[in-house]
Amino acid sequence: MDDKKGNAATRAKNKYNARNYDSVHVLVPKGRKTELLAVAEAAGDSLNGYITKAINEHTYKNKQTTKKIYTIIGGVNGTGKSSFTGALKTQFTDLGEIIDVDKITANAGVSPIEGGKTALRKINDCLDKGISFTQETTLAGRRTEITASKAKEQGYFVRLFYIGLDTPEECMKRIANRVARGGHNINDEDVRRRFTGRWEALKKILPYCDEVQIFDNDNGFAEVAEYCNGRLLLKSEPSPQWLLDLSENLLSTR
Repeated sequence: MDDKKGNAATRAKNKYNARNYDSVHVLVPKGRKTELLAVAEAAGDSLNGYITKAINEHTYKNKQTTKKIYTIIGGVNGTGKSSFTGALKTQFTDLGEIIDVDKITANAGVSPIEGGKTALRKINDCLDKGISFTQETTLAGRRTEITASKAKEQGYFVRLFYIGLDTPEECMKRIANRVARGGHNINDEDVRRRFTGRWEALKKILPYCDEVQIFDNDNGFAEVAEYCNGRLLLKSEPSPQWLLDLSENLLSTR
């Protein structure tokens, strides 16, 4: 009786596998099978599962390097967007052209308005050519929202890295330190205005984003949350106060 049950179970399993899976035979040099089995076991997986995961990971990385990506580095002035972009350069090869209106303005020696026009031309050029690009922005106004909307229409993968601090005073302190080192200045009034409106500016962008990672820069960049499927998922304990404020704001408008 037990043999009959076993045979029936085996037949059912084989039938299920035949209906739901394709079989791929992999040939490896003599002796490699034992080595691969040991590697898979050390990873807590079967050999089939280990190979499948390796294939999926390779495929994902290949897609990452071939698809068009619009990367947004967002946050109020003084939160460290340029420093964060510098850190990203060591980790990502798909940032494309990096567009920083403040740097464009300073390097060209023009007014912020002219620098903004140059940045916009660069953005539109990237969209027209269908190439990846990265933009540093406070998210204030409608320009980033318009760009994100165009990018989505053209099949871009849109990802946002958002950086926060607790107070406008901390932002202004960091701007002052930057100016002391020869960097560009931002009026305190502009910083306070953008800080006050930061959540409304952020919420306009979120619907266009395929991926959102949120960082605190109180003492170096630390990932504290991600936004996925309309929900803010906290990743730190305790969370910085500004992140709790954002969470409350998002919940109040759902």
